[in-house]
This record gives sequence, C-alpha cells and structure tokens, in this order.
Amino acid sequence: MLSTYLSREAARKLRHGAPWLRREDIISMEGEPQPGTPMQLKDEDGHVLGLGDVDLQASYAVRRLGLPDESVEGLIPRHVRHAFERRGRLVDDPRFCRIVNDDGDGLPGLIVDRYDQHFVVQTLTRSMDARQEEITRTLGEVTGAASVLLRNDTLRRKALGLPAQRPHVMYGTPPRWCRLLEMGARFTVDLTYGRGTGYSYDHRELRRFLGRTGNGDRVLDVACNVGGLFVHAGRHGAKHILAFDGNADAADLARENAEANGLLGRVTVEQGEPLAVLRALKDTFDLVLLDTLGVASEEDFIEQVRLALRRTRHGGRLLVVGYHPPLALGSFTECVATACEQEARIAFRLVRMGLPPDHPAPVGSPGAEYLEAVALEVS
Repeated sequence: MLSTYLSREAARKLRHGAPWLRREDIISMEGEPQPGTPMQLKDEDGHVLGLGDVDLQASYAVRRLGLPDESVEGLIPRHVRHAFERRGRLVDDPRFCRIVNDDGDGLPGLIVDRYDQHFVVQTLTRSMDARQEEITRTLGEVTGAASVLLRNDTLRRKALGLPAQRPHVMYGTPPRWCRLLEMGARFTVDLTYGRGTGYSYDHRELRRFLGRTGNGDRVLDVACNVGGLFVHAGRHGAKHILAFDGNADAADLARENAEANGLLGRVTVEQGEPLAVLRALKDTFDLVLLDTLGVASEEDFIEQVRLALRRTRHGGRLLVVGYHPPLALGSFTECVATACEQEARIAFRLVRMGLPPDHPAPVGSPGAEYLEAVALEVS
C-alpha cells in the first residue's frame, strides 16, 4: 500500500480526531493517489496514523477512513454494518432514516438514506464515486436492499467541483414515489427527482418540536417542500395552514400529504418562492415556518428572517432553519439577532435545534454541523 506523509501539525490534528486535512498538510507521497484506493497515512517519522482517501484536486485533500488501527480489507461493509446497527439503537423507526452520514460513519463522501427496502445514495468525493459498485453490493449484502438509486444530481456536488449525474438505478427497481412513516405521520416522497434524496431526514428534531406546539394556531410555511413541517403542526392542533413551495411537483406532494394525514380543509398549498410570498402577504400568523435552504448569502438570509418576523404576530412563534454554507460557521445566531434588531422586534429563544441522531459527526468538526434551527417567541 502506498503512503502519504503528513506534517507534524497535521499528524497531531489527525491523532486528535480531525477527519480531513488540506493539501498543504502533505509533505510527500509515494506514487499518485487513485480514486477508491486508500493510502496509508504516516507522520514525518514514518509512524502509521491510519487509512485515508487522498485527492489533490479536492478542498480537503486527505479524508480519514475509519479509525487508525483499521485494515483496508472489508472496510466498506464493516462500516455500513456498524452504521446500520447504530441506527437500530438511536432512531425511532430505522426503516426510515439516514443510514450512512459521511465522516460521522467513517465513510467520508458517502450519504445513504433508507426508505424501508429502498436506498438512495449520494457520493461526494471522487474516491466514493469510484466505489459506487462496491457500495451497492454492500447494501444488498448487509441490509437486504430491494433497490439502490444513485442521486448525484444535487447542487452540493457542483459546489465540491464534482460533475452532476442524472439519477441512476444501481440495483433493483426503485419506485419514483415512495411512502414513509415518521413519528405517526405518513408522507409520499419523490425519490428520483425530489429535493436532496427525496426527504429531509435532517429536519426530524424540528418536526419533533412541532409535535409539542400548534394547538389552534394559524400557520404559515413559506418553503414547505413535501410538507414535512406543516403536517406535524397540523397533526398537533393547528387550525389553519397556508403553505407555499416554488416547485410545482413538491407543492402537489404537499397537498397529497396533507390529505393523507387528515388535514383536508385545514391546509392550503400554493406555488410561490419564499421572498415573493413574504413580500406579498399582509396577514400575521401564530406560527411561521422559515426553511432558508435556497438563500445564497448571509444578506439574503437576514432579509428572509426580517420579512418572516413581519408575518409573525405579537406573541407568536417563528421557526428559522439556516445552513452552512452560505452562512459562515458561528454566524447563525448573530444573523437572526441582526434581523430582529432591524425589524425592532424583541425575540426570546424557546429552543435551539440541530441534526438528529442519524446524522452523526466527528467531535471537533464544526463544518459537519451544517444545519442550525431556532424557535423564537416574538414580541
């Protein structure tokens, strides 16, 4: 096995749990790194630090594979099996969750979401691109997957400098539309063309919070996707829900999911982009749901929060979801506070939320905590 030698400081970081390093941390290499072929990572004195994927074209040129004492033989099946068992202990219903979450499961650049017997995969490094066949085979052997669908058509790949690929069937016959259960709610999602991998499993803690609120509320959801948030508000007592999404197919699924959960007559879903919706509405609501996934900058984020505050009545609640990027790490709370100040609204934090247990991340890797959310009571 070829070796990559790292600087003393980089070796120290790796020993202390860093999951990735930059190109300038590399002192020397034996040969050329090949996608999908791990290299042995060593310090300047030749002491072995573990295994890693090395890609000199990537922002993070070195990605740690597993733990320092692991062997390369059977690494992918071993980590998938461990991730599968981990969800069985952590998730309410492991049939519907994220099964593999990147560095958090020792497999950098690999995302696997489960929809009962159907699995949706994203590969986010050239090394994992090269392992697609092995990943598919492993899912069949470890989980008994009925189908595996590759979803490498996301903007995230473009941001990482990787080519976009059309949705591609790797195994079996995956359905385009699939039903899932989550905390008592039923959803139909689009595995082939839906946002991300079809459903936002990373919003589960937000949905859990909405299960504790909503009695008699008038709710506004300005970017509802397939209805994951507003459905839970409705199931727990919201009396009227007005929801929007810019994607016509997502809006159709949101209507279908509202009906499937007994919300017929209480929910209106229309097509519309968040900024246009917030600028056009004049009413105020008891609960405003603001998912800012589409914003391009911190300035755009602050603008959406400002407009959402205007739509929140005195004493009402505002749930804000932010992402890194475009928000800089550590800037979420400051940006929300800036929006409140600009609107001259006093807000009290009720609860701060992040990623659920099926999205583990290495400690000390703030970039992996890409989602933040806060529920505010607004005066």
